[in-house]
Amino acid sequence: MAITANTIATDLVLVMDNGTGASGQQLSKNRAFTKVKPDAANADLFAVAQDLLSLQDKTGLSVQRRDIVEIKNQ
Repeated sequence: MAITANTIATDLVLVMDNGTGASGQQLSKNRAFTKVKPDAANADLFAVAQDLLSLQDKTGLSVQRRDIVEIKNQ
């Protein structure tokens, strides 16, 4: 039984600081950019994310790459 994996979609997510909650926890806000080419290099995505973060009012906390992978039994 051979299982194959195929990346079908990739999203770029910017996680930004959204202040502090009532009990002192850090709040964050996510901004997702969909329809990213699945074969895009991580370094290229990070460079684009840095450019996008420079346009935001909020401070960037992290950059996430979210791959959606379809797995099949061949």
